[in-house]
Amino acid sequence: MTQLISAVAAFVALATGMAMLHDTTPRPADTSPRGWFRHVLRMAVLVAITASAGVLLLIPRMRGTSLYEVAFHCALAAFMAIQAPCPWWRYVTQGRAAP
Repeated sequence: MTQLISAVAAFVALATGMAMLHDTTPRPADTSPRGWFRHVLRMAVLVAITASAGVLLLIPRMRGTSLYEVAFHCALAAFMAIQAPCPWWRYVTQGRAAP
């Protein structure tokens, strides 16, 4: 059962990471060096989260077997999904808004 919960959490993290990467702009709003640093760091973290969630989905033995690890994965995936600027579940339930 923990394998299934871990797979669902990895799928949520993967879908949210892909939606957040889709919504990012190539240039930051703040073009100062600090703004560029934060933008590049955010992009690197999003790519790392999306790639690691994909690995967890594709390689089942990489998923956590401990209940605490699964709870940690679920909490991180839920936190990231809540913080998404344009959540993927909005696309699923309502579709893209007309311009």
